[in-house]
Amino acid sequence: MPRHFGNLLFALALLGSSAAFGQGAPLPWGQRSDMLAWETFVQIVAPAGDQQNTNVEFETWASDEDIYAASPHWPSVGTAKQLQVSALGTVRHGVVVRPQIIAPSQCTQDYDKQVAQAAGFPADGCIGEEVRRNWATFQYIVSNKLYSRAGLAAAFQKGLKVDLPADAIEFKGDWVRVADVMKWLNLTEKQVDDLYYTNTATAGKTTTKFALVSFHFSTKQIKDWVWADFEHQKNPGRCDDIGCHDSFGATVPDVPPTTPLWQQYGECQKTAAVAAMFTNAGINPVWKNYCLKGSQITFVNSGTPTLLGNSVIEAINAGVPIAKSSCITCHAYASFDKAGDGNGAAAGANYTGNVDQTKLQGWATNDFLWGVLFAR
Repeated sequence: MPRHFGNLLFALALLGSSAAFGQGAPLPWGQRSDMLAWETFVQIVAPAGDQQNTNVEFETWASDEDIYAASPHWPSVGTAKQLQVSALGTVRHGVVVRPQIIAPSQCTQDYDKQVAQAAGFPADGCIGEEVRRNWATFQYIVSNKLYSRAGLAAAFQKGLKVDLPADAIEFKGDWVRVADVMKWLNLTEKQVDDLYYTNTATAGKTTTKFALVSFHFSTKQIKDWVWADFEHQKNPGRCDDIGCHDSFGATVPDVPPTTPLWQQYGECQKTAAVAAMFTNAGINPVWKNYCLKGSQITFVNSGTPTLLGNSVIEAINAGVPIAKSSCITCHAYASFDKAGDGNGAAAGANYTGNVDQTKLQGWATNDFLWGVLFAR
């Protein structure tokens, strides 16, 4: 069947479904969100410029451990990377605690075992997650004392409307030990090094090399943020359930989901426009192996919920089905009460579509930031 005919059938099927995808939607100034996603991508994966290591820009930002602390601090140059278990997975298990830092040599398999098995992920594999927030976000949270329960309670009392600046960016990435990627996808270590962005993570005295397999970010350039989801092209099932949609960076802009699930979807070849961005920014060639799964700027599309989710971050690591995943809706429920406690029940509820304001009565919204759960 010709590719374009398959895409047409996929589009027609979505029209009759109970959910929709958001792809390349126009922003108020005319630019499409897919293009903005790639512009942000290039910005945050550009070399950080530190001669002591090969870190990229987002790796220099503050983590939740840096921010939601007794004394928040911006990380110093060369700080060792620490990874944690999935915050979303922890909340979905009914536990609202600071996520545990993983020990790379003896990693806790805290992900969804059933989904991982379906994806062919090694039973003893290790997935580590990091959340990073840029300087604009860090400044806003710290200056408004939104990093502690006492500060949040004071903000609630005075009716502060949490509203981050337009240059705020949030990043979440999932990393897998290189040895596990080799086992998962039958690759040599050299192939992993050639195909993936890798770096080391440390816990205690143990340092282990990890490969970045999935990430998403949001950028506050509109009121409800612009949400973008990226996966490595070798992730099994990366376009399952909702397809992959990239109207700016991919030569094949729409890839429909296939059955059975957890199959390979092949290369996401880049357009000349994105290739030029990479060249101009001096981007490491490994980044061409990462694919935009979709961008999201609305809760609904033609009256039906828009969906966006990641095969590793949501499906495997947190046990959230892609067909029930909406970045924008989930984060819209990020909120705190008069005691400064985060709304943990809403964090694990898999809400999609428009926000039900009755579920936020008695809560102050935190401008889509779930880090509020980890305030001390």
